[in-house]
Amino acid sequence: MNFEYTTGRTYDKPQVLLITVEQQTTDDLGLIDLVATFVDSSRHISGRINTVMFPRETVGAAVLQAYDAGNYSPL
Repeated sequence: MNFEYTTGRTYDKPQVLLITVEQQTTDDLGLIDLVATFVDSSRHISGRINTVMFPRETVGAAVLQAYDAGNYSPL
């Protein structure tokens, strides 16, 4: 699944993350294991995240949170 996530921030231009979900599975407690890649053309950064998200959280918000925390592998 590919989609764009607009963050509301502006760097060289408005920050829009191009996100590709590689894997998304739900455990017995309802938590979601997420593996996704992102491309941030406003900051010229791309990476892969592997995180756990809550069911009510959006994929875009989970990717941005991991990205902001530096919890990604550069691509």
